[in-house]
Amino acid sequence: MSQAETPFIETDLREINSTFSEFIIFLRDFVLILIVVFFIRTFVITPFQINGASMEASYHDKEFILVDKFSYLDFAQDMSDPADSPIWAYITSIWQKIPIHIGDPVRGDVVVIKPHVDKTREHYIKRVIGMPGDIIRFESGSVSLQVAGGTGFVTIHEPYLSASNSGHTYLPDYIEGNQFLIPADTYWVMGDNRQNSADSRQCFQNCFGVGTNAHFIKRSNVIGRILIDFGYFNIFSEGGLLSNGKFGWTHAPRFLSHARQATYPELDK
Repeated sequence: MSQAETPFIETDLREINSTFSEFIIFLRDFVLILIVVFFIRTFVITPFQINGASMEASYHDKEFILVDKFSYLDFAQDMSDPADSPIWAYITSIWQKIPIHIGDPVRGDVVVIKPHVDKTREHYIKRVIGMPGDIIRFESGSVSLQVAGGTGFVTIHEPYLSASNSGHTYLPDYIEGNQFLIPADTYWVMGDNRQNSADSRQCFQNCFGVGTNAHFIKRSNVIGRILIDFGYFNIFSEGGLLSNGKFGWTHAPRFLSHARQATYPELDK
């Protein structure tokens, strides 16, 4: 091989090595991005679209929402469900040992949950009404609570209910009794559309053959609380295109100005 050919060969080798290095860097960055996205969606924040009218008129069908998972982050609870595979079981057993507990659901929060009875739907959106240790009672279309450690029932004020739902919170006819003691680490949740919501009152589907504890949602089945409401816009619907310089929103975005939390000062008296 002549000396004149040597620089040409070395240059080719450097170009091949450079291309390979660039591919490795790209692959590394791609994997890191996937890990970051997985971490954010699993533990920090996740987008959802509402499917149904159970939270009318606070939230509407087809609205896009952003759910805050981080505020409820608790590795011991979040990783407590049975794993689908031995490998995932081993991974979750490690996660459970990490002492991270940011917070728990608060009465009045609008939350996304995993229903334990209805397997046809992956997630529900409901409002937390009863806390662990509370006794909840239904009477004459209203909801009363005896808070954990308290004495006597107090009828709660629910301004987020529409006129057609206010005073119309009833149990199904087949339910025996009208009050329930909420066990530890569980919650009583209901939709704001009390006349059209599958929630704790009917065990999220029906209570036949599922036991009395099916009324309650476990802490580990609470995914997160609603943070941002982006509304809903359908470009293919009538009025969906720009009209007079404005979008024809089906449901206008409210961002942070929505009924995602409620307070009950009457319970503090």
